[in-house]
Amino acid sequence: MRRLLLVVLAPLLWHGAYCQADRASDDIQRLKELRAGDQHDALESEAKRLLATTPTEEIFYEAEYHWAFARSGKDDPLGAVQHAQEALLAARELADTSRILGSLYQLTKFNVEGRHYEEADRFRREHLVLARAYGRDTIQHALALNSMGSMYSRIERPDSEEYCYREGLKLLGDRKHLVKHALLGNLASTLSARGEHTEAAQLHEQVLAELDSTDLPNKAWTLSNLGRSLMYAKRYDEAIAAFDTGDSLNAASGNALDLAIDLAELRAECLEAMGNITGAYTMIRRARDLQDTLFDRSMNEQYLELEKRFETQLKEEEIARLDSEAREREERLRVRNVQLYGSLAIAVLALGAVVLVWRNLRQKRRYSATLEKLNAELSEQKSRIEEINRLLQLKVLRTQMNPHFIYNSLNAIHNLVRKGEAAAASAYLDGFARLLRMVLDHSVKERVPLAEEIAFLRQYLKLEAMRFEDGLDFVVDVDRALLDDEDLLVPTLLVQPFLENAVWHGLAPKQGEKKLIVRFAMRGEQVICTVEDNGVGRNAAPKRSHPDGSASLGLQLTNERLQLLAFKLGDTGRVTFTDLVEDGVPAGTRVEVVLG
Repeated sequence: MRRLLLVVLAPLLWHGAYCQADRASDDIQRLKELRAGDQHDALESEAKRLLATTPTEEIFYEAEYHWAFARSGKDDPLGAVQHAQEALLAARELADTSRILGSLYQLTKFNVEGRHYEEADRFRREHLVLARAYGRDTIQHALALNSMGSMYSRIERPDSEEYCYREGLKLLGDRKHLVKHALLGNLASTLSARGEHTEAAQLHEQVLAELDSTDLPNKAWTLSNLGRSLMYAKRYDEAIAAFDTGDSLNAASGNALDLAIDLAELRAECLEAMGNITGAYTMIRRARDLQDTLFDRSMNEQYLELEKRFETQLKEEEIARLDSEAREREERLRVRNVQLYGSLAIAVLALGAVVLVWRNLRQKRRYSATLEKLNAELSEQKSRIEEINRLLQLKVLRTQMNPHFIYNSLNAIHNLVRKGEAAAASAYLDGFARLLRMVLDHSVKERVPLAEEIAFLRQYLKLEAMRFEDGLDFVVDVDRALLDDEDLLVPTLLVQPFLENAVWHGLAPKQGEKKLIVRFAMRGEQVICTVEDNGVGRNAAPKRSHPDGSASLGLQLTNERLQLLAFKLGDTGRVTFTDLVEDGVPAGTRVEVVLG
């Protein structure tokens, strides 16, 4: 009988185990598909669902492993490291060497993203030792060597870096794989840094030949690197051709702004080396406009994310509060109904009924008072939320103040270093560091003392003046009465965009003497800042626009910030432009900014 029972149950048990394994395989495939599609929210939700269903060790590993990628994709390296550590523990419980290797590489990657380099280096070394000992997974071994090469690059040991990349390529041989492409690209960068640009170009060409014809983004990046090596090898015509092809492929595959900026700057440098100054200037302007677009998009995304998080948290708190109040009201109503029905049942007790009715009326008045109090609190909370939103908008607009001087300064330092002018580059870098420190200090404040704002503007103009070969005469003046007023505060980072417009739209295109005057003065009860230049005038200044055709947002953002400040202070901030004319010819521009 027992044997017969086992014969009957065995197929059922086998079928159940098969179905469970099949479901596990489907779950793992689902995680991989979500990760491949960069669907970070859906990937995180699916991982949570699997962990909540008492998973097997295998499913536990896969859920934690993919959850780590979801947190990394949402710019949370600390959360990514935590889930990757859980995945590593699960892989060790399974004694699965392939999964252990995958988790070790994960931990290396996420610690680098979090700038925990010592931890990342520890996992790199452990990854390489295990990959060598395992010997069955050539890709993981090559991946570990590539990771070690990156570490040696960071600590500036080029010989060890080159050795790791070449060893990884030996392991892969003629095999085509993304890891091989990464090794070839990294080895090319190492050789190019050492001045071996011809061999570096050959390696980039090998990557280009092995890439899938439909992989347009990677082809575009590889063409950018190839063009850079050709340019350093002084093969300018070939470099320009590579840059142009890479730009076309990038446009066809979605137009990644960071790559478009890189290609524009490289073409500008190449054209300048060829003596085509006009073409180089055109490419520099294109790069600056693309940088504007990228910066605006980044700020908008950050603002929307902050707003979404804040609204979501507020709604959750409000829903929880309303649910609690609803439950309390339902309970009170139930109790009150029971009391009412009891009073009706003993209607003969008139006095008791009267007392009960009076009690109910008093409770109603109490509930009404409570509801009025809750409504008042909600109204106050709404006002506070609106104020926070205005402050968030103001802060975002302040961080959006024109970032060109940062890009310009970095380009200027790069050009000085390339020309061998180390002393000038060092001086410029010191000035840029002081200016950047001022920007960081001021960006977290709504207002700063007038003396600090003047020091910031002088430092900015000093850096800009260093970039003009024929010099730039500038004066930042202030009424003595304003300096004596130690309590006088002005909006931070508000005047700088007008100075930059004057320098790069009014004075840069002008031939001959270039002058810029900035003056702070009192007019009645208001502080006025006047910015006056002797440039080509607004009508002759080159018009700036983004690649999509929209206008540059520098002055628009400044006006919006003035409107927010005026709303907060109950004042009317405004900007006035005046075109200066001398003998019927444009002689510059005067801008007056009311600072409050």
